[in-house]
Amino acid sequence: MRYVEVSPCAALAPYVQCYWGLEMSAPPTAPHRVLPDGCLDILLELSERPRFQVVGAMRRAEVVPVSSPASFVAVRFRPGGAHPFLRLPLMELTDGQVALEDLWPVDAREWRERLEEAGGMAARFALLERMLLRRLPERGEDAGVL
Repeated sequence: MRYVEVSPCAALAPYVQCYWGLEMSAPPTAPHRVLPDGCLDILLELSERPRFQVVGAMRRAEVVPVSSPASFVAVRFRPGGAHPFLRLPLMELTDGQVALEDLWPVDAREWRERLEEAGGMAARFALLERMLLRRLPERGEDAGVL
């Protein structure tokens, strides 16, 4: 198993806590537990059956099934940091998930194509950063309901 976290660029640092990636080539030896951290993630599973989803802040720990091989990259937003990008009340996503395609139909297709072509975590993190920078709201546009 390989887990990596990378810090965002200065322009995204007020919104994004980190990019993270997980690669597993062997079955996990124990259940995969996810602890609540107050953050919302865009989780991109690049395994046999790719899934791109927005995972809301969790109020309690969960055991998440993970099969192998598995490959994930994700954006972990700071608490409230996803709002300027998603443009919806973040409390609607608490303890829930929504397909990224439901929120960003065009961008989600592009992300899927480009991330599947990118080789390695470093290239995928760089690509995620460029794509988020394109969605970065202008100053003053990011006020709203969290």
